[in-house]
Amino acid sequence: MALNPQYEDIGKGFVAQYYAIFDDPLQRPNLVNLYNNEQSFMTFEGQQLQGAAKIMEKLQSLTFQKIKRVLTAVDSQPMFDGGVLINVLGRLQCDEDPPHAFSQVFSLKPLGNSFFCQHDIFRLNIHDSCDEDPPHAFSQVFSLKPLGNSFFCQHDIFRLNIHDSA
Repeated sequence: MALNPQYEDIGKGFVAQYYAIFDDPLQRPNLVNLYNNEQSFMTFEGQQLQGAAKIMEKLQSLTFQKIKRVLTAVDSQPMFDGGVLINVLGRLQCDEDPPHAFSQVFSLKPLGNSFFCQHDIFRLNIHDSCDEDPPHAFSQVFSLKPLGNSFFCQHDIFRLNIHDSA
């Protein structure tokens, strides 16, 4: 399968659709349609989940009702199987909590004329404070492919986690 030339539009469109559904507690159950029954994986704050049912169980267990989200960057790359690798960087505020930086990675796989989310990794970017001027946080995504008895890096997305202070 060839590289998808619309990967940027697909990535941005998916992210807009995903967060529009996720951020509305009444619509959040509809996220099940974006995952595959057994071929989807999610890592949510370090917790590993497999399959649409387990992923939805986790997402529906989240108790916040109001989300204010600002996206700083959406970086996408075409994958050699026709899929799209997406790295999202932003800030979010849930209910009355203070805003936090977050990063989320999606790996979309083709399914007929559409895509499903095969991999989803979410992490709040919370760091221990220190007295010295801290270095900038960053997010980096690697996609490794087997090569003999080893692996090679087929995809690499790097982004400094720098947000507007507003």
